[in-house]
Order: sequence, then structure tokens, then C-alpha cells
Amino acid sequence: MTKTVSLPNGRTWRPQSAALDHFKDMLNRYADGQRVTDQQDHDDLAALLSVYDAVPGLSETKTGVGVDYFYRDLDREPRPGGVKTSCFYVMRQDGTAVDFSAIKAVRVASA
Repeated sequence: MTKTVSLPNGRTWRPQSAALDHFKDMLNRYADGQRVTDQQDHDDLAALLSVYDAVPGLSETKTGVGVDYFYRDLDREPRPGGVKTSCFYVMRQDGTAVDFSAIKAVRVASA
């Protein structure tokens, strides 16, 4: 069965792999330390996080007190073998930052 990813901002991808490609391409458009400047990218990330944060059982929401902006940077926790990868971070309105996996969030958003 083909999974569909639908976000509250009206964006929809079918199959799920199209959404994964969209967010991987988005990550690759930015360099480590660079702020997400494209408004559509920001809106897509915010919508994706709103779905992810709605999952019961998460100890802490990624958006926290609210999103100020998104940026790309190296993941603080290396992958197995010590490989460092890049991911998106949420800079919250209170000045705290938290990383998130767009891939995990897309999987959560898949119906």
C-alpha cells in the first residue's frame, strides 16, 4: 500500500518517498550553520513538526514555546562508526535549539 504524507499547510506527497526526497533535497540546499531562508521551506518544516509534535507520548515537543527559525547543522550525536551527519534544528523563541530528523518526522506524518 502506498503511503501518503499530508501536512496541515496543504502540502501532500504520494508516495512517502516523494516527501522524503523533498526534505532531503531541502536539507541539501543549505550548508551547516545556515539558516533556512526560503519561506516555503520554513512553512513545510513547521507543518511537519506540528504533525510530529502531535504524537502522544513524546516527552518534549520539538517546537517548545514556538519556532523562531530553522537551520541546518551537524547532528550532535554521531551515527554508528562515528559518522557525523547534518540535520535540521529548531531555534525556539526562548533561545533554545533542538535537532530533529525530518526522515523520522515524515514517517510519523505518513498515513
